[in-house]
Amino acid sequence: MKQKLLLSVDLDKIELPQILKSLSDPTRLSIVATLYSNNKECSCAIFEHLGKKSNLSQHYRNLRLNGLISVRRSGIHSYLNLRKKELNQKFPGLLENICRNWKHNNNSI
Repeated sequence: MKQKLLLSVDLDKIELPQILKSLSDPTRLSIVATLYSNNKECSCAIFEHLGKKSNLSQHYRNLRLNGLISVRRSGIHSYLNLRKKELNQKFPGLLENICRNWKHNNNSI
């Protein structure tokens, strides 16, 4: 089966305002918080409850282009991976605090 890794933004080009803007959307924040708590690559299928496939694709694209996730395609399936280690190097504690706060205030994930 053919696999393809979609390119993400280089770490040195990621800026805090674009991360915060990307995470200002509740759907994208829920995706990131889920990936953060799962601590592993996840199939896009686990996010189907968040909306239509076409809308979710746009959210994944936004997260990828803003440097938050990487996407691996294997056949017709896509898998998301939070760039946790890389982002924590550049913005120590940012994802942890945002995701912990989101999880504490929302029981939907």
